[in-house]
Amino acid sequence: MSGQTTCIALLRHLEEVGFNGAPRLLGIDAQGREVLTYLPGEVIIRTPAWLSDARLDSAARLIRRFHDATVGTSLAGDQEVVGHGDLGPHNLVFDGDAAVGIIDWDASVAPGSRLVDLGHAVWCCADVAEPAVPVAEQARKLRRMCDAYGWAEVDLVVREIGDRFRRARDQHAGAGRNKGAAIFENKVRWMDQTTAALIELSTPRGS
Repeated sequence: MSGQTTCIALLRHLEEVGFNGAPRLLGIDAQGREVLTYLPGEVIIRTPAWLSDARLDSAARLIRRFHDATVGTSLAGDQEVVGHGDLGPHNLVFDGDAAVGIIDWDASVAPGSRLVDLGHAVWCCADVAEPAVPVAEQARKLRRMCDAYGWAEVDLVVREIGDRFRRARDQHAGAGRNKGAAIFENKVRWMDQTTAALIELSTPRGS
């Protein structure tokens, strides 16, 4: 199944099950492009994102509802869920403090695991590996998103973010994109140095 076919099938499924956090598919235009409804609101493209706690909570809950809507479907196949593939403030629509939609449903949509999709979202939303954000604040936001999603094993999310950086580094290097590979190599190095602290700081005392 092609990326566009998967995306079309997913959007139709989300509409059928009443998930209101995605645009509706109106059809395909003469150039073969998807025609979608517009989701009004604010998309955050700054880095760091500096999302408020309310926005972090709402984003995590919206992502959980999306994942839950795909569990056990033919679209997920033998995988846990259907993943968006690029979750973050740049692909979330906010109305005030509420995350009301997910956008940019494209070729990155594919069957996968909750952990991989959530890890990407936490990386971007909680400002992980952003030098301007103190590590303790990153850990606090990371923990908050996991709690709002209902994910107990925060250490796995931290380690998945590091693995995500490694995959991105290798993909860029394999494609000859040296600048991209260097950016993610720096992130890998930062995570190698900081993973233990992130896990410790995001783990409640007594756990």
